[in-house]
Amino acid sequence: MEKALSDRLWDKDVQGFIEACQSRQLSDVTLDYTVRDDGRKILNVRAIYGSRTRGPIHIGYRWTENRRTAWTPEIFVGRHTAPAAHHVRAFLPVALRAGYWRDRKNLSLALLAVTQVFFRAQMVRGGLDREHLQRFADEEAPIERAQGLTLQTLNDLAFLYSGPGMPGR
Repeated sequence: MEKALSDRLWDKDVQGFIEACQSRQLSDVTLDYTVRDDGRKILNVRAIYGSRTRGPIHIGYRWTENRRTAWTPEIFVGRHTAPAAHHVRAFLPVALRAGYWRDRKNLSLALLAVTQVFFRAQMVRGGLDREHLQRFADEEAPIERAQGLTLQTLNDLAFLYSGPGMPGR
């Protein structure tokens, strides 16, 4: 069993997740779930961007419930939010609204890095859930246990490879 999990570290998706967590703009990457009304769990990512002028800034990628469009992804900088996008130019307005004029370019790159961490974690999550479900198939509530272990594994990897403290190592 341990051999199978250690072999999983060399998987291409896991290596991609580790590389995304090692972004120079991010530190303290953490993942958690948002539970939808139907019971499904959606992954969220939070991190800290270290501004040279203002210190640590909390940023992330999360899912929120919207009355018109149901569940939508959004990025956030502190308390300011914007719809999630996949290119750096789309992140500039939220950085400006949050009042980070000097850090707007680096903050946009950090938001792009958080988005990459989210998508890489989604890729790893499917494989880990499947492995854990096979292992806990005969137990009570195997899905809950598998999802909990998957989240714990992702957070452990993120902690090890993003590192606590200020970015820019």
